[in-house]
Amino acid sequence: MSKVSSAAPISFWPEYELFCPVCNAHFKQLVVLHKVPKNFDIAPYLDGFVKSHDHKAWQEAQRKKAESGGGGSEA
Repeated sequence: MSKVSSAAPISFWPEYELFCPVCNAHFKQLVVLHKVPKNFDIAPYLDGFVKSHDHKAWQEAQRKKAESGGGGSEA
């Protein structure tokens, strides 16, 4: 078993499923976490993604997808 040097960066890329109440839809967001403290609260960070995502563009894409018969609820 190999050891990881304490100087090596510790990163991981979890994917979260978020809900946007404005769009009334779920979407996935890949998040890169690098050297976060143990007491790091991810909730406010994820809330920022929901608040800053482009609601108008997402809704327009869904409308066009429905008109073309694309179906589905995720962009």
